[in-house]
Amino acid sequence: MLAQPLPDLAAWSQYLTGRPIPVLPDTAEELSLLAEVEDRHGTVDAHLIEEAIGDDPLMTLQVLAHVSRHRAQRQVTDVDTVTAAVVLMGIGPFFKTFSPLLVLDDHLDAHPHAVAEIRRRIRRSWCAARLVTEFALLHAEGHASALQKAALLHGHATLLLWCHAPALAQAVQDRCMQEPTQDCRHHERAVLNIELSALEHQLARDWRLPATLLRLTDPDDAHSQVLLQPQRRLLEIALTLADRLDREGPQATPTLEELDELSGLLTLSTPSVQRLFENTLA
Repeated sequence: MLAQPLPDLAAWSQYLTGRPIPVLPDTAEELSLLAEVEDRHGTVDAHLIEEAIGDDPLMTLQVLAHVSRHRAQRQVTDVDTVTAAVVLMGIGPFFKTFSPLLVLDDHLDAHPHAVAEIRRRIRRSWCAARLVTEFALLHAEGHASALQKAALLHGHATLLLWCHAPALAQAVQDRCMQEPTQDCRHHERAVLNIELSALEHQLARDWRLPATLLRLTDPDDAHSQVLLQPQRRLLEIALTLADRLDREGPQATPTLEELDELSGLLTLSTPSVQRLFENTLA
């Protein structure tokens, strides 16, 4: 485990892209069972693997990063779903590549608080992914899959920090809680020498994650801010609402301004948007 901060963004990205990514125990168990089925009967397909990985952002990140970094030069189309990645790799090579898997709870057996924090953040990502998927479907959105993946993978730099430098992650969290009026980015710079949002985008670029994911999330991409303005805004609102639910619990609701904005984006009445929010998270 890394106990001291690294000097800059490049050093952090190099360190984390060189570390194994642990996965949730349920993911590892499901994939292990599927590998046995494939060995015995050869009946596993890409959709079954996608279902097994489900909403595990750590395994999703691992698969997309591997395929993006190893794709052939002649391949010009991004692979932005696990199903497409498995089809590209092949069933046998997939299981060979991702076996054995590092299990989160084993990796952090001496850091139970880190495991709890990672699970809490993953639940928040699930919530954001559910919301933005519903928004995208009502928006007749061609980028629905990318929006869902962007929400699921949002905050992956923080997850990896908790995985591989839990003491430093804890130090950032403690400072943010002790000085809530101060922007957390200030505390991140003080503890880590970097901002985690910048690290997230650097990791995505170094892993060569799908271009659509980068365009949806990169704050410095002025062209995409115009080209994908509605999509980016739907993602931002979903992430904001998921964060509020994480902090305030089930009583959290969208503000009137958010309801009005969603009403315009989705061409729904404000009460319909409120019901959509409630039904999605029921």
